[in-house]
Amino acid sequence: MPRTFHLRTLSIVMLLCVQLMGYEVKVRVVDETGAQVAGAMTKIIFIDHGPETVHVGVSGLDGSFSARGRGTSSVMLKASKDGYYPVRVENLSKDKDHDMEVVMSRILNPLPLYAMRGLHPAFPVQDKWVGFDLEEADWVVPYGKGKVPDILFRFKNEFKGWEKGLERDIDALIAETKRLAVLRKEEWTMESFRMRNGEWDGVMEISFPDDAAGIVEEKRFFQYSLMKMPHLAPTEGYEPTRRYEVRAYHRAAARDDVGFFLRTRVRRDEKGRIVSANYAKIIGDFRVSAAGGNVKFSYHFNPVPNDRNLECAPERNLFAAPMHGGFVFNIEP
Repeated sequence: MPRTFHLRTLSIVMLLCVQLMGYEVKVRVVDETGAQVAGAMTKIIFIDHGPETVHVGVSGLDGSFSARGRGTSSVMLKASKDGYYPVRVENLSKDKDHDMEVVMSRILNPLPLYAMRGLHPAFPVQDKWVGFDLEEADWVVPYGKGKVPDILFRFKNEFKGWEKGLERDIDALIAETKRLAVLRKEEWTMESFRMRNGEWDGVMEISFPDDAAGIVEEKRFFQYSLMKMPHLAPTEGYEPTRRYEVRAYHRAAARDDVGFFLRTRVRRDEKGRIVSANYAKIIGDFRVSAAGGNVKFSYHFNPVPNDRNLECAPERNLFAAPMHGGFVFNIEP
């Protein structure tokens, strides 16, 4: 019997075995220090277009749990335990085994902080440094009610032409949008039309009032966790500047796997040594809109000098109400 027949038969048998037995998902649950977390309630969910298959158990002494199954859509993992922030990993591949580690951070010392989610202030001027006050969630005077420039932004953008495919019909599109604006009793401006239909380049720069202040990228960013970043801001590694370039239509030059810590409000003694500073964290990346001329970010700010703890108690948020296009509800730790 030809060898190719045996190989084809073996491949078919192996495929049938996989279809019957499914794929294995192994998970090890650890805390932010790397210590194993035993007794975590763990769910591995094989998601089908019909009913889901859910495997429930607790992690062992080594923090591990595993399950085998099949999902026609994807696979999901959940883990929780008293005294820890829960994790939720979605959209795992349905077509392979998984051997993974998830970090479930401990609940240590949540504090009342100034916490803002999804703030998206528009830059008030072009190509000029403007301070932003994290405690006021606003630009500093004269552009807002802020008093202390915790972080400096400088932004400029440039109109590069019309979105691809619109060039030949731009006059007709302008006429049609004007007609619709009249029917809706809305104001039509070329500025707003260019913002919606144009190609733009933008540059945003970040700086700080003191060279000992700065920003540091945090690579240990756990998108799947309620607590996405370490509890404490670092003591070293702060850089004085950061730059973003946006060269796409209405897209932000942003990543989903990073956050930042800030050191600001630096005070020095007569010998130039730092005696006081405040700390903040940016949860996720800055998302810059070249066309819209704004930046979107979420942050926690600790108003207590020299306290690096940025673990937030959402129910004690020092912002009392929504403001400036941001949201103070649904705040994460």
